[in-house]
Amino acid sequence: MPVPPLSEDLAREAVEAFLRHGSKADAAKALGLKRTTFCKRLAIAAKRGLLGTRPVLPGFAIKRTSTQTGPNGELQREWVQQEPESGTEFEIPDGQTIKGVSALVDGDGRIKQQWIKTAARPSIDDIIPVIKEAFDGYKGRAEICLPPSLVDDDLLTVYIIADLHLGLYAWAKECGDDYNIDIASKLLKDAMRELVSRSHPSGTAIVLNLGDFFHADDTRNRTPRAGNVLDVDTRYAKILRLGVDLRIWGIELALQKHNHIIVRDLPGNHDEHITIALSIALSCFFASNDRVTVDCDPSLFWCHQFGRVMLAAHHGHEVKPENMPGVMAANWSEIWGATDHRFAYLGHVHHASSGERNGASWETFQTLSAKDAWAAGKGYNSGRSMAAIFHHREDGYMGRHYSRPLPKKLKV
Repeated sequence: MPVPPLSEDLAREAVEAFLRHGSKADAAKALGLKRTTFCKRLAIAAKRGLLGTRPVLPGFAIKRTSTQTGPNGELQREWVQQEPESGTEFEIPDGQTIKGVSALVDGDGRIKQQWIKTAARPSIDDIIPVIKEAFDGYKGRAEICLPPSLVDDDLLTVYIIADLHLGLYAWAKECGDDYNIDIASKLLKDAMRELVSRSHPSGTAIVLNLGDFFHADDTRNRTPRAGNVLDVDTRYAKILRLGVDLRIWGIELALQKHNHIIVRDLPGNHDEHITIALSIALSCFFASNDRVTVDCDPSLFWCHQFGRVMLAAHHGHEVKPENMPGVMAANWSEIWGATDHRFAYLGHVHHASSGERNGASWETFQTLSAKDAWAAGKGYNSGRSMAAIFHHREDGYMGRHYSRPLPKKLKV
């Protein structure tokens, strides 16, 4: 809703406080306001002539004043230029998102006027037809395969998929490496095959998607919140269909090595809505398979306890990695108190980093994805990999394997 104009009473209150206390900071403190809020009110009062040069015509505000003084400095004449008063402060209407901004600039490139264009924010109702189209090709449910003959129930394997950005299009001459849906699919399958083959036969495995599995959240091909334009390869429904196929394929591959698979897909800043659809699709596909547990919780955070081990995850766009131990202790205090080994996994930044704070370790992971034009233009660089991490029920962290692709061999 638009912010209503400042009332005459509040404008006069700001003037009286300023005249009484002599400074904006003291006046703001006396009124219990932030200094910025008080200064805005005082500026509006000044434009209405409440600090001098009255009267101001209704619906107008003071633009500038000029004065003429006598030989002794006394005021002889005063000129006041008025203009129509500015409208109410702009706020994005409910259900809308910023589509674009146009600007009128002067010869020095300074903004004189701006036009903000909004559009209806896509809702889940807009996505449903695309989801239905993507799922038309699925027939029946997941086939039940026999569990492996020998597993170690004291071990847990975590396969971490970080920021695959399925649907991103990159051209090597511009971005350093080629990337499209075919390359992304091959990179993920090759990495998953290598990691599953090298992993310990743990009783339980977690296939953990840290978010931004998809590059675009809807058919607008823009980031959901900021509205940044994205370089996207092919059609939205095709990307969604391929994403579901890849996740099913990876889970079924892991079932050949582990007795029980836990699946969690976290929303990222690129795919906060489509990830929910992905989770629901996987839960339906594996509904009759008691060896697969699909976690459909729409929360931005995830937590799991394995004996004396506490695992938590978040994409990384809302909470900084070093603050995750506090989130873990506050959100899951019982698990925190029952464990000795605590780890937080995050993506978002596309590079590897780690730290430890207040009883928990955290780390961020590299991605298999290439840089898009925006990231390449910023000069961002990092290695590319996928990891599988191993934990013991009592002893905690036991080690890891990496799969490091050779993306320069893959061409668009």
